[in-house]
Amino acid sequence: MKHFSQWDEYQWENEIRRHENNVACFFQDLVYCLDLPIGDVLFDPLASPAAETNTDPVSAKRSNALRQWMSEHGEFEDGEDDDYQSSDAEPRHPVCFSCVDALDAMAVQWNQFAATIEKENIFEFALGINCAFGKLLARTADFTEPGEECTTPLLITLGKRAINDLEDLVDRLKECSSVFPGNMIFSDLVARLAVVRDQLTAQLHTLRTAANR
Repeated sequence: MKHFSQWDEYQWENEIRRHENNVACFFQDLVYCLDLPIGDVLFDPLASPAAETNTDPVSAKRSNALRQWMSEHGEFEDGEDDDYQSSDAEPRHPVCFSCVDALDAMAVQWNQFAATIEKENIFEFALGINCAFGKLLARTADFTEPGEECTTPLLITLGKRAINDLEDLVDRLKECSSVFPGNMIFSDLVARLAVVRDQLTAQLHTLRTAANR
């Protein structure tokens, strides 16, 4: 089997799907294991940096862009992220962080709105939208601020997935809007997400054009 540095976008797609299925299975089983005496033994190692090894190319090559953004925007306590800072860190890409900043602002706006929802069944759906924003933020940072060893096929795959995640978020917002007729937050967020989608699509097109030369 080829080393993952030589994979095409379809091999990366299969690997990312495998990785996400593993994560989904972990969280499905987590609820049944939290109260077990061996819970600490089972789950603490998964939270340590050593858990991410080169046997998992998705985790091993994951970009630190979102973590960098959080650090530079004061999301870490003093000294919490000292180990991440590096004097030779690459400058941020302006398109990337216009997207990430925009998505972060939208996520904050949605969280403030969701906190006012009193109906439990609606709140659970709104919480799902919160998670969708978080997933999209991470995916967008991975795509638009890649690590040095990220290959073009991997970036193309991440770009397609970021756009798919964005469209899924838009569908969730439109579905939720029917419960709050007349509330402008939904049309506002959908319109702003369309701008982000255009930026991601443009960057994906640039990558494909360069790869086909």
